[in-house]
Amino acid sequence: MLSEQDAMQALKNAVESVLHEKFPNFNMETKLFDDLRMDSVSMLETLIELEDSLNIDVNPEDLDIEDFLVVKSYVKFLMDTVNT
Repeated sequence: MLSEQDAMQALKNAVESVLHEKFPNFNMETKLFDDLRMDSVSMLETLIELEDSLNIDVNPEDLDIEDFLVVKSYVKFLMDTVNT
């Protein structure tokens, strides 16, 4: 079972790996596109990293942009994906 804290840490690790930058103020309200300047390519790379690190497969048809706007919604998406 993936906890909220573990999901957030996995997401932070993936984002920092993809963007080659540390984000000490990364929190549940961080806006991935606005605050971290992510784009669709970096978002896809992050998802691929998370699939590898969390050993999950994400069906592209299950993706909704609303899940990726802020850390909180992405963490919920990860928890729902891993814990089902």
